[in-house]
Amino acid sequence: MSLKIKLDDKITAFIILALIAVFSFIFLGFAGFKVMFGMILLYFLPFYLILDNFNIQMADKVFLSFFIGLGIFSIPVYWLGTVISFKLAILISFLFFILSAFILKKFKK
Repeated sequence: MSLKIKLDDKITAFIILALIAVFSFIFLGFAGFKVMFGMILLYFLPFYLILDNFNIQMADKVFLSFFIGLGIFSIPVYWLGTVISFKLAILISFLFFILSAFILKKFKK
């Protein structure tokens, strides 16, 4: 998987992630840092990988992936969580969206 980002976009993204990590640790402690890391991992990453298959600018992908993730990731977790444990529901939903991103990338070629 090749991530086509200009160098200044990579530096900007790294600076933003570092600032989020530092401020969440300063204001919320280690628990807040873990929550922010989990939100980025679970809400942001799968949908960023899905949107990476389309011709969208990076800023739009970042914005859309976070808010789409907030809305869409919660739905299967909730419904699976009514039947199985929530930790397992989170894992299954995460793997489903990650796999769908890679399958979409494979068929997009």
